[in-house]
Amino acid sequence: MEKRKLDVGCGGHKVAGAIGLDWIGATQADVVCDLRKFPWPIEEDSFDEIFAYNVMEHLSDCVGTLEEIHRVGRDGALVHIKTPHFASLESWEDPTHVHHFSMESFDYFCEGSRHVGHYSPKRFRVVAKKLHFGGHPLSIMGRMLHALNARKYEKRWAFLFRPSGMEITLAVVKKGVRDET
Repeated sequence: MEKRKLDVGCGGHKVAGAIGLDWIGATQADVVCDLRKFPWPIEEDSFDEIFAYNVMEHLSDCVGTLEEIHRVGRDGALVHIKTPHFASLESWEDPTHVHHFSMESFDYFCEGSRHVGHYSPKRFRVVAKKLHFGGHPLSIMGRMLHALNARKYEKRWAFLFRPSGMEITLAVVKKGVRDET
């Protein structure tokens, strides 16, 4: 059986084989709706894979958006998030960006995180994290410092040896989680 895919904020570059969801009609969206208003016009437990490429930084309600992604994803659905890293120019130069994320920003919604988990009862599991650096020769320093200690890199070195973007892959956790909504 083919996996059902959703591309949230698909814009003009929808993921192949995905249903595109966007608030702008002049895109590749199959469903046009205001992504800031919940629930989206999509049935619960509909998707095996959800893509949120360069959209999370534009949405003011990060908690609500992740809860909505959780609602439309099936248990175990993979959620692929791409966003600029907080230390990159791309994070700050776009005046429509309302959030600036670190590598641990989405951990607040994940099982086993050292961060508080009271923002939402919806849970995810971290599958993978990747920080992207450009091709500048100094970026090798950023890569090395990040490899040594990711947390210390972000706290002390990220604005000096800047990354560009990051990719976070989460899995929706529904079974065995008490839903308090």
